[in-house]
Amino acid sequence: MRVAFKRAGLIMAMAASAFVAVPATAQAAATAASPAAVCGADGYSYSVVASAPVKFSSGTVAGTVYLMYSSGNGKNCVVTVKTSYTGSATFTTAQLMIQNGNSYVDQGNYTSYAGPVRGSAAGKCVKYWGTINTGPDGQAGINATGGRMSWGNCG
Repeated sequence: MRVAFKRAGLIMAMAASAFVAVPATAQAAATAASPAAVCGADGYSYSVVASAPVKFSSGTVAGTVYLMYSSGNGKNCVVTVKTSYTGSATFTTAQLMIQNGNSYVDQGNYTSYAGPVRGSAAGKCVKYWGTINTGPDGQAGINATGGRMSWGNCG
């Protein structure tokens, strides 16, 4: 009876550790690609003010580029979230351009998103743009693009 009890305890411990590890990893991956979580890593809350599909010339969507705003710090934030090629490091960009001001870009070989890029645009208009390439260098693959290249969200 002593042996059976020890075995049962061991099985319970192994089952509990396996149960905890899987959901924590899946939840972290899902949270990491949330635009609000990505932009909010600076401790402020952001809301989506505009978004656009990032798509290939064929019309196939590879992700979404989000323009967000935080009233807490007065900043805009842009993040490009991949829905295709996730898990593969492909050249991905997020860009925020401020009228008569700075331009902010994050680019690199990312598995789920590019960004955040943040900037203050009080009293100015902004443009936002994102790309997702099918390859790791931004040259050999095919680009999916999206965003707004005209001034908007002025304020």
